[in-house]
Amino acid sequence: MKLPKDQSTLVLPGGETRCIFSTSTPFAFQVIPGDTDKLLLYFQGGGACWDQSSTKLGFCTTDSTPQNPVGVFDRYNANNPYKQYTIVHVLYCSGDVFGGDVIRSYTDSAGVPVQQKGAANAQSAIDWIVQQQGNGGLSGVLSSLVVMGCSAGSIGAQLWSDSALKALKFNKAAIVPDSYAGVFPDGSQGPLMYDFGFCTAFKNKLSSATYQKCIDKTLTIQDVDVEYISAHQKVPFSFIQSKTDSVQQAFYVAIAGSMNLPAALTPADFYTLTNTVFKGYNTYPNFLTYLVNGNQHCFTPTNVYYTADPISATDNGASTSSELMYQWTGNFPLTPGESEKTICDGTLKYYSMNMTSSSVSKESITAVDRTTYCDKTLASKKYTQK
Repeated sequence: MKLPKDQSTLVLPGGETRCIFSTSTPFAFQVIPGDTDKLLLYFQGGGACWDQSSTKLGFCTTDSTPQNPVGVFDRYNANNPYKQYTIVHVLYCSGDVFGGDVIRSYTDSAGVPVQQKGAANAQSAIDWIVQQQGNGGLSGVLSSLVVMGCSAGSIGAQLWSDSALKALKFNKAAIVPDSYAGVFPDGSQGPLMYDFGFCTAFKNKLSSATYQKCIDKTLTIQDVDVEYISAHQKVPFSFIQSKTDSVQQAFYVAIAGSMNLPAALTPADFYTLTNTVFKGYNTYPNFLTYLVNGNQHCFTPTNVYYTADPISATDNGASTSSELMYQWTGNFPLTPGESEKTICDGTLKYYSMNMTSSSVSKESITAVDRTTYCDKTLASKKYTQK
């Protein structure tokens, strides 16, 4: 890898890769070389365009735009646990949460059919990394691999975790999805994933049973996560999440409205549904989460990454003895014998709700607590690396 260290370079892989519009920039991924034995594979965020209306309304980014040097990309912040890592940043311009392989029936401003090829884009970055491990540009065996992403890129990190862990050689690894728990209107995920062309793109990346769910339009991101988390139980999957993330709530409402599904969602219900999702993962030893009070969307590509703690995005440790977010994420990947735990600050309660918004309260809980409590099932979680 003959690229200048600590400087950003765009790699244009060509082939099937592309952004959503014929008028968009070419697809590129951003490389910031650092230590050749440490890799941060990061999936960029930028909304989603799932139908003609959301595309025309500009609900997703449509050009390859490099990341500014803030958050985990800041090479000069002494608190940045990734400041010496080589970063491969998969830029986001396809509007399909890195899972698409489809030519739409509607067109862009130039009259050319909209194409969403996010899966090819992500695969090109992983293929390039494999090539670098083979030719000496990166270490043949990485000492540390971290797969991370924010918002749509959080889903990207989840969808591509298995592929990265299987394709790359490493001693230790961690998956760190930031700010997309996967709370969607009931019945929406299967049709959305099918229409994105996910079944085509991931046919050889899913078990036959999970693939059949895709064909049947019943697949959920939770199905994919369970398959991947359970398959890699020596790799921690460590989710970062605000309890009442405003952007995730907004997309829930927008998707529901576009599909004529019930769109009512309170911040309290969103948080309880998030806990419901996470409790499905919590049965596996390698799932952990860092929960933050408030509605902040995305931490890792912003400077609040260094001030966030479980009290708020900006508390900076003033009101808690818990690890700050950058400290918690910086502990991953773990070496054998090391431990980490789920982080949450609030009244310990048990409260459940299914994805159709029919709730069952197990303990008395106040309105305020419903946006700040800590679920007993999740808050007690500790993982020790084997």
